[in-house]
Parts: sequence; structure tokens; C-alpha cells
Amino acid sequence: MEPDYNNNYQNSFQSGFKPNEFDDLHLDDEIYEIKSDRINPEDFYQHGRKKRYSEVSLRNMPVVLIIILANLLAGIMCIIAGNDHFETGGLNYQYIHNNKEYIRLLTYMFLHANLPHFINNMIALYIFGSRLEPRVGSLRTAIIYFGSGIASGLVSVYVSHLINPDVIRFAAGASGAIFGVMCATLFTNFSSKTDSNKTTVIVSIALIVVYALISNGANVDILGHLGGGIAGGILIFILYHDYLNDAFESTVSTIIAIMLTVIISFVGVSSAGIGTKANPMQDSRIDVVKSQQIFKDYTVTYGECLDNKCTDPEWTIFSSSDKKKVVEFNGNVVYNNMNSSLKIQFVYNDSDDYWALSYMALNGTAMDSNGAAMLLNYLCSDYFN
Repeated sequence: MEPDYNNNYQNSFQSGFKPNEFDDLHLDDEIYEIKSDRINPEDFYQHGRKKRYSEVSLRNMPVVLIIILANLLAGIMCIIAGNDHFETGGLNYQYIHNNKEYIRLLTYMFLHANLPHFINNMIALYIFGSRLEPRVGSLRTAIIYFGSGIASGLVSVYVSHLINPDVIRFAAGASGAIFGVMCATLFTNFSSKTDSNKTTVIVSIALIVVYALISNGANVDILGHLGGGIAGGILIFILYHDYLNDAFESTVSTIIAIMLTVIISFVGVSSAGIGTKANPMQDSRIDVVKSQQIFKDYTVTYGECLDNKCTDPEWTIFSSSDKKKVVEFNGNVVYNNMNSSLKIQFVYNDSDDYWALSYMALNGTAMDSNGAAMLLNYLCSDYFN
């Protein structure tokens, strides 16, 4: 507020001052100087949080840009390789749970089915990420993105398997992580006084709905979207507090966020197996066979014995001509001072709910029950002591 010099001038005459005496007034006493103690703190803080620039600036969103570039690089690599990268790096219960390829919970975020899939995801990431990262900081954004992506993958893999365990399915794409970023952005819109106006919130919700509709289809991983969105909401609720601002919004934290994002992106893209052949898929029924005891009086299992005593162990499952399920083991073993190939087959017995050893061959020659027992005793000899 500025002083009203005209009113002061009039009041001076009304108080008995003469015009020639006006120059003697100490007008400098009436001048408002801008001092730090007269700045309204609310001009710079809302609910204890610093105001941030709302305009999009590339320098304020390094994490989002690195993620977009990493996805672009992975897409170019997939086009050049021309292979089915879903099998090498996509989400799959058998590969993650049975083969223990947990890296797929990261690699799947950098793989996309086609160009429209990639473009839709990257546009959504840019729109919401460019609002979230300048507001909450780069380190928070990196945690929310990758945390939501991993949570989305876990929900997609295990809940889908519980619903339909007989279906072998693959999933890939950044949409689970992006839904986490969306929900985090919406949370900050509600919690920030400057941005919680109805227009901003309505536009955010509308964009989320539009993205959900665009990405909807027969092959869309709805469970993954839900898991990522819920994870993003939980993470921003935990991380978005005033007392954490110094830790998450400093220059050092930004540098750490950039380094982590570069490292995680490099590992994700390089470990996706683009241009390579996928490992053999291991069925959960193989785990059942491997956990069975070989001898009644000893706890040693087929998995412990065969995987440790044989080189190049490989387990597979297939259906026989008479529609029976067969688990087969192939490996190499040193027996009678000779390097020999070993094949063992197990057939499932419905009545006993047990996988029975039905066939055993050494160098392609079938063994009788006595020969098979002798070989198994030899392989398990270390466990009998």
C-alpha cells in the first residue's frame, strides 16, 4: 500500500500549515520502505511449503527426461533387434517366481508393445511428471516412479496368477509407474493451497480418465494400473511433508536422483534381453518335483541332489502322447569315471498326488530299478554322512 500524498498535502493545510511551510515537513517519514519484516510470509509459503513455478521447464524435470530417453532408447533397440522382447524382459509369473528372474520387475517398465503404446505412455509421463517433479523434487519423483512401477509389477504378476493360475501371460510397459505419478500429482494438487483450485483438480482427474480410456483394451493390465496408482498415492503421502523438504529438495538430492535414475535406467534397458533368446520357462510343478524326497529315511531332495551333483542341469515339463504331464531332468554327471549324460522323467500320479520317477537313462540307455537306485545312491552319498 502506497501513502496518499494528496491527502497528506490537504491535511497539512487544514492543520494550519502554510504553503511556504510545507517544505519543512519530514516527508521521508511518510515514505514506506520495503523491509524484510514487512514482507508477508504467505506470499512465499502456503501451508509451510515454498511456492514453485508452475510453468514447464526442462531444467526442473531431469528425472522425467532421463526416463523418457531411456524408454526411447529401448524402443529403438527393440525395432533394430526385431525379436519378441516381451519374453526376454516382460512380466511373467513363471519367469519371476519359478526362474527367480526378479530383474523383470524393472526391465518391463522400459518395454512397449508398439509405437502407439510408447507414445501414449510418454505423453502421459511428460504431462504429469512435468508438474510433479518441480513441485516435490527429483528424488521424490524417482522414488515414486520406480516404486510404483515395481509395485505394479508385483500386483500384476501374483494377483493375476491367483485369479487364473493356468494362463501363461506376459506384460510390459511404463503405464503402472505412470499411474503412480498421476496419483501423486493429484495428491499434491489437493494438498497444495495454491494449486488445489477446482479447475486444476478437475483437469488432472480428466486427464487421468482420458489416459485410462486411451490405454484401455483387451490386453491392458488393469491390475497393474491399480497397483501402480495405489503405490504412488501411498508413497507421496509418506514423502510429501515439510520436514523432509531439506532432504529431498536440495541440490545434492537432485544430483543423487539423477545418478540413481541413470543407473536404474541403464540396468533396466541392458537387462531386458533385447535381441537375445529367452531362458527356458520353468513351470511351478517343477518346484514340486524338486522338493520331493528321494529316499524315505533321508531329507535330501531331487533338486538338492541333481542340481548340485550334475553339471548343466535343465528342468522342463511337457505332455506325453497319452496326455500325461511329464517333468524331465537333463544334465551331465561323472559316474564310473566317465562323463555321462543323465535323463530322468517323472510322471504325475493323480490318485496319490505325487510325481513318480518313471524313467532314467544314462547316455541314452534306459536303466532298470536297481541301476537307477545305485546311481541315485552315488549322487546322494554326500548327504548320507
